[in-house]
Amino acid sequence: MKKPLCLIILLLATLQLSAQFTLSGTIRFTGEKPDLTINIPTVFGYHRENTIVVPVTDSGRFHITIPCNSPKFATLIFRQTLFTLLLTPESKVEIALNAENRSIQFIAGNAVKENQVLQEIGIDQTPYFIENATLSALPPDSIRRLLLKPYLLHQNRQVQAVLSSGISAVNKQLIISEFISCHLNHFNDFLRTGVKDRNTVNELLVEVFDATSITPASTTPGPQYFTFADNYLRYLETKAFMRIKSENIPPSAPIPYYNISLDSANVIVAKHGKPYWRWIGSLQNFPPEIAEPYNYQQIQNQYYDRDLGQTESLAGAFKQQFPNSPYNADIEKMITQLHTMRVANSNNDKIAILNDDGNLASVYSAVKQLKGKVVYLDIWGTWCGPCKEEIKFLPELRAAFTGKDVAFLFLAMDDDSRDAIWREFIRVNGMEGLHFRKTRKTIDPIWKELLANHPDKSEYYPQYFLFDKSGRLAIAKAKRPSDGAALYEQINALMGKQ
Repeated sequence: MKKPLCLIILLLATLQLSAQFTLSGTIRFTGEKPDLTINIPTVFGYHRENTIVVPVTDSGRFHITIPCNSPKFATLIFRQTLFTLLLTPESKVEIALNAENRSIQFIAGNAVKENQVLQEIGIDQTPYFIENATLSALPPDSIRRLLLKPYLLHQNRQVQAVLSSGISAVNKQLIISEFISCHLNHFNDFLRTGVKDRNTVNELLVEVFDATSITPASTTPGPQYFTFADNYLRYLETKAFMRIKSENIPPSAPIPYYNISLDSANVIVAKHGKPYWRWIGSLQNFPPEIAEPYNYQQIQNQYYDRDLGQTESLAGAFKQQFPNSPYNADIEKMITQLHTMRVANSNNDKIAILNDDGNLASVYSAVKQLKGKVVYLDIWGTWCGPCKEEIKFLPELRAAFTGKDVAFLFLAMDDDSRDAIWREFIRVNGMEGLHFRKTRKTIDPIWKELLANHPDKSEYYPQYFLFDKSGRLAIAKAKRPSDGAALYEQINALMGKQ
């Protein structure tokens, strides 16, 4: 009897592992067939690596099954329009998409009701205030009256709509948790990116987040909740430094909410990067069941950026804190793959580093070594998230100009203490081209010469510049690698000039 029992247990386990969600439907369109993709976060955040292409027939039909062992939120992307979907195990939904008005209709399936509710409460709608410069310039009392109070009233109405819907109690809890988190994230983004007065930002951030619990309202919180948790850590950081200032807390004393001194924090960030600071904050302030997936996503973020140093730092701390985590096996695979990539590029002679003894004060000293080619200069840093995101598009850019007179020059702004990190990052990412590095102080004259004749003197990262074949700066603030065709057009225009 033991053998059949083992077989039954194995079969049940297999069935559980193969639980799926089925998405099908039609697209109504004229002209060129539209693309359809779905992005399913591992925990939270948008990453191209988590995007699945949904095959669409010439007649506009599609059908895809997605592994789904627990409830998860996903984003359907259609004609630059986003639709949040709730995927649940062994469920299905049939939809109809209209390319003309970018609309969605739920036709059939046992997952129709909960997904209709998501659309009815407008979870994907961008709030009117996000890009409203008039509102962002208001004082705190006016923002409370004209923005925050109406927004909270709207939130309460939509929550009541979910509660009165005919969906299951579990799905109500899931949707309400995600919806409220989404509202908090929108308000956070409005304050941090729209409001310029820092006192107003800090005052309202603390007021709103002080009234919010980090404890999730759902047992299976979604990506908006974890984005809120990420914003919550930033709020605690803001509040901590407000207290340091108001209470005159010395650098050697523990930082509120983090339990380490400012002196120690600076050493840790310099050595391991800002993600390690958030690791410390999450352990101090999150329940373990939230800290574990949150930090797994942080490790995966560094892996996606191909940052071996930060991936290993976080992974080592994670495995010590969560030795029995189901994520550990996947983390080991990530680190192994990054090591493999570094080894593969260790002798890549297309990666060259300039011997800068400190006298290379002009960018033209580097450009002249590539004379006769159009030179694309990338100013970046290993600490810069947007820089690392753009680096992912470099293989496509290089491929577009293989065999042509185009060269790639990289200037990193990294301190001397990060020299080894910089060199390792270049190798792991296979950044073929000519490289040199400057510190925060020594890069200053290069910024001045690059922006001397440009009306925008902003020294932000990343930034790109194009030099013609004679070595002359032809385009300041050129297009980014992610701009694709627009950048290729700029390069081709210079290629055609003699």
